[in-house]
Amino acid sequence: MPAAFTPQQMSFTLGQMALNFCLAFALSYLTALMYRKLYSGPAYSFSFFVTLLVTPAVVTMIMMAIGSNVALSLGLVGALSVIRFRTVIKDTRDMAFLFLMIGIGLCCGSGAYALALVGTLFICAILAGLYLVGKARRMPGEYILVLRRRQDDEGETEQALDGLLAWRKLHGAADLGDDEGFEYTYRVRLAPPVTPETLLGRLRRIRGLSQTSLISPESQVAI
Repeated sequence: MPAAFTPQQMSFTLGQMALNFCLAFALSYLTALMYRKLYSGPAYSFSFFVTLLVTPAVVTMIMMAIGSNVALSLGLVGALSVIRFRTVIKDTRDMAFLFLMIGIGLCCGSGAYALALVGTLFICAILAGLYLVGKARRMPGEYILVLRRRQDDEGETEQALDGLLAWRKLHGAADLGDDEGFEYTYRVRLAPPVTPETLLGRLRRIRGLSQTSLISPESQVAI
């Protein structure tokens, strides 16, 4: 039987294994801190942060176990086909960090220390640069504005919105019936000096408005 298909002894010494795991954890910790610093979404998950820390060490262990053994590599493919990853990725950038962590584990497990170090620093520099460029060019966030008013008070409301919003677009209108007035839904972008509290405070003082709500379309709950 070919040697590639027969069990082989581990060729890694205790010192090499310790170096592989320590470097994998150090690079994963650096990258995970970068992820936590750059993450700007509302649904930050600590469990995903822990996953980023653990993934490179797991991949490093798998790489050291497989080595050049074809039988083990085929068994790994069969084992991974049983696992079904059901967690929803809320941000596509999370996938980039996951692939980076897998790459760190592959490099550390195979002994490519220079590639792991240079590649991690290079990719982190790219992520930081893109974050700074995006932050400098970021426009004020969009909101969903829902308000209820009587039809005869349209002029005063529109005049107030013109002074508070940089942009708005009507998305829907509903007749509440029983002389309750109308409910309007807008996509809006606040003027630079205006805060959500300022907008709601000004609208509260307008005669004829019975209820106002401001919702961020990016709001989501992590389950």
